[in-house]
Amino acid sequence: MAKLRLLKTGHGDLMLAEWDKQRPETVEAAAAQFAEHVTPGRMAFRLDGPGQTRLIKQFDATAPEILIVPAVQGG
Repeated sequence: MAKLRLLKTGHGDLMLAEWDKQRPETVEAAAAQFAEHVTPGRMAFRLDGPGQTRLIKQFDATAPEILIVPAVQGG
């Protein structure tokens, strides 16, 4: 099953959803979690393996894993 995770600063990560492309109800639930948690100030990345990470703007049901992270802030 594919996974949607949220990186929590200083607290590891939180599993938001798992989905199976063959089960539309799981895809819909994961897409809803993605829409709820990708807010201004956060970015989402499709993780395809070591060195194969890509920024995404929309939920991608073909991704093996998606990680939502807080935006990097500098000063």
